[in-house]
Amino acid sequence: MPKAFVLLQFNIDDPETFAQYRQSAAPTIMSNGGKVLVAANQGDVREGSLPSKLITILEFPSRDAAEGWYSSSEYSRFKHLRHEATSAMSLVFLDGFEPPVGTGHE
Repeated sequence: MPKAFVLLQFNIDDPETFAQYRQSAAPTIMSNGGKVLVAANQGDVREGSLPSKLITILEFPSRDAAEGWYSSSEYSRFKHLRHEATSAMSLVFLDGFEPPVGTGHE
């Protein structure tokens, strides 16, 4: 079963409220088997452009674990803080890639 990733992109408009969100959301990620892989304020853009300044990538052991985190009552209590504190926001679920067995890349 491939890992799953959650890509969040947004601009922080209210740093105080966002700090509350970050502090509250982090334990919900970990309790659902996830971890933060990237939390960058600016990317080093080589081609194209970024729609927002903050990029976060979360990793979960499976798509079910990622979906479980996002829909959990635990996380739902704090999700509104992200909405209140940010703009130009997107949240995208991505399935990891697993090479086919026997290709020498597994």
